[in-house]
Amino acid sequence: MTRFILFFFLILASPLAAQDRDGVFSFGGDRFQAGRSISPGPVEGDLFAAGNRVSVQGDVGGSAHVAGRKVTIDGEIGGNLYAAGMDVDLDGEVLGNASLAGNGVRVGDPVAGNLRAMGSDVVVTAPVAGSAILGGETVSLDAAIAGDLAIGAEEMDWGAGALVLGQVHVYVKDGDTLEVPDRVASADRVTVHPMSEWDENMPEGMEEDRPRGFWARLGGLFGSVLITGLFATALAIFAPGFMAGIRERVIETPGRSLWMGALALSAVAGSTVVLAMTGIGIFIAPLSIFAALLLGCLGYVIGAYIIGVWALTLTGQSAPDSHADRAIAAFVGAGLLTIAALVPFIGWLAVVAVLLVGIGGLAVRVVQPGFFTEA
Repeated sequence: MTRFILFFFLILASPLAAQDRDGVFSFGGDRFQAGRSISPGPVEGDLFAAGNRVSVQGDVGGSAHVAGRKVTIDGEIGGNLYAAGMDVDLDGEVLGNASLAGNGVRVGDPVAGNLRAMGSDVVVTAPVAGSAILGGETVSLDAAIAGDLAIGAEEMDWGAGALVLGQVHVYVKDGDTLEVPDRVASADRVTVHPMSEWDENMPEGMEEDRPRGFWARLGGLFGSVLITGLFATALAIFAPGFMAGIRERVIETPGRSLWMGALALSAVAGSTVVLAMTGIGIFIAPLSIFAALLLGCLGYVIGAYIIGVWALTLTGQSAPDSHADRAIAAFVGAGLLTIAALVPFIGWLAVVAVLLVGIGGLAVRVVQPGFFTEA
């Protein structure tokens, strides 16, 4: 899954950055489209789409790579499908493989290849001609799987139409059970594995970070990218001049922004102790803690946006000047920071550095002469 996220954001960081102000760029039969709510029509080649709401209405001749808060696939996908969002609904046939990730994932039309569906709630009501990997807190299967099935779920609902013609591999936590009815697969074709065998595929250092299990951790990973990207997009769209000013100052003096960020965060966090020592101030000390947390989150979001813009400019593109460009930069930066955090030992250092740079850029921007008198 980490490779899937990395692949997806690398896609967004290349030709999509060269789109026009309408958020559409076509080349060689492929289409790159981004915006708040988009409905890509028929596409001859491959489709790359990102937005708040993405509804693929027309057929796609090649593969489709789609991300958004709400993703709906209504057209036929001639190649492979890669889709990620809070809610992913597949209502069009996929002639290749389908890889889906989100909070809620629903497969309502056939998949000619292999299916990989991961989320909090996964529902499959259409046949899969290949094998399937299903993972979530709640999984519902009411269709036939022609190949093998690997499943990891806290709750499993086997519908009347559930049938697996190949081997069934069930992954469970210690002490848990997940029954597979004989009508779905005979007992000699069912193998039970400990969930730890699946968790071994997680990046080093991530196994114990989140106690809710692999699929919950996966949802949290994607949710972090989505939330950071949405907040960074909102800041860049509603305060473009302010964010541009911060970005310019960070680029001009990154070292100064780093130590200013550390100083500002230390000052806000340290005020908690000072307030507590004053006696009466102990009652407002929690506000200081909240302010430090808020400043850290804001610095992370700003840093993610700056990283995204920097990554896009490496491709030779100019600074974002449209809502779609700003949204792309925000999600690229959020994705790159998430990927960086997965790197053992040094990943968290890079994330902290970006966070402090974001806080420092904000501090320098706020204290500059004339800031409070700007129009």
